[in-house]
Amino acid sequence: MYTSLHTTMAKCWLLLLLLLAFLLPAAHAKSCHPNDFRALRGFAGNLGGGGVLLRAEWSGASCCGWEGVGCDSSSGRVTVLRLPGYGLTGPIPGASLAGLAQLEELFLGSNSFVGSLPEELFSLAGLRKLSLESNELTGKLSSRLGKLKNLTFLNLSVNHFSGRLPDMFGDLMSLDHLAMHSNGLSGSLPPSLSSLSSLSELNLRNNSLSGPIARVNFSGMPLLASVDFSANNLSGSLPVSLADCSALKSLTLANNQLVGTIPSWIGELDNLCCLDISNNSLVGEVPKGLTCLKCLANADRSVGMAFTNMPLYVKRNRRVLQQQPNILSRSNNTVRSGGGNVLSGDNNTVISGNNNTLSGTNNTVISGSNNVLTGSNHVVSGGNNVVSDTSHVVNGSNNTVSGRSNMVTGNNNIVSGSNHVVSGNNKVVTGG
Repeated sequence: MYTSLHTTMAKCWLLLLLLLAFLLPAAHAKSCHPNDFRALRGFAGNLGGGGVLLRAEWSGASCCGWEGVGCDSSSGRVTVLRLPGYGLTGPIPGASLAGLAQLEELFLGSNSFVGSLPEELFSLAGLRKLSLESNELTGKLSSRLGKLKNLTFLNLSVNHFSGRLPDMFGDLMSLDHLAMHSNGLSGSLPPSLSSLSSLSELNLRNNSLSGPIARVNFSGMPLLASVDFSANNLSGSLPVSLADCSALKSLTLANNQLVGTIPSWIGELDNLCCLDISNNSLVGEVPKGLTCLKCLANADRSVGMAFTNMPLYVKRNRRVLQQQPNILSRSNNTVRSGGGNVLSGDNNTVISGNNNTLSGTNNTVISGSNNVLTGSNHVVSGGNNVVSDTSHVVNGSNNTVSGRSNMVTGNNNIVSGSNHVVSGNNKVVTGG
């Protein structure tokens, strides 16, 4: 009886194991597809530097367990190759990569790859993520990048790519992240960038791109959260199409050649937390709507104000005006020539001109006459200026200076107040 029962149970266990083996084939039972195995061996075999270590680590028949390699659990095909910062040197082995027919993710950043992008790379139709940043890659970008229609992530930053940025983005409808910063790309922005309806991050900073920034229509990018075009040579005014990017959190356009005013619609971007439009030629005041954004905490009313969670870098924009009366407020204004201008705020400069009125602190009048300055810490040269308050440096003639602790040089100045340092002739000093 015991023997019969034991035999019956053994048969049941055997049947159960066979059933499980049939229904749930073990992942380790699937070895590398021969094409993937050969492709990976060829990839490592063509590399210097860290390629020696890679060849040592890539041993055994099942490549799915190799360093940086990921496989599909059902097919066993290689879908992921991640080797960032592995010290790999030499050209990218394109022929070997082409053997990884099911590859979806390729991350080779922070190595020392040289040469241009291999043509075989563009045959990987299933590629979704491509990251080659921080290498020594050179040459012009091929428009065949646009053949990788399934890309959601593309990062070619910090290389030595040059020439025009190809107009290749029309079919990359799934692209979410595009970064090509810190290269030598030149020419105009390609209009097909406007087609990237799924884009959330766009970074082309630190290149030599030129032409109107408005060549890109941002209206069709509802998910766009970050734009960085800084350190290029882009021109024109801020594109009004950015007003449609309600998800925008960061807008960085510093160090370009942008002109016009700072538009009021910026104050309607409710999610904006970082704005840098410094070192352009923008004019006018910062829109009041910016102080109402929920990301901001208004600490100061001047143009160079500091915001909690939002550095607003606009203070180095210069208002360059010539030959007409203007009214300028805030800070860091420049009047190159002209007369009858009224400037308030701090750090204003009048290079030449007459009959200007300046208030605030740290203003400079380099030349000109009949200017009126109030406030403190002004530097004034020229003639017939009226300067009041404290700690000014005044050079020239026929100036009227009041206040205290001013340094005055020149002739025929009228000085009143106390603690002045005065040199020159024909001066009238009143006060202590």
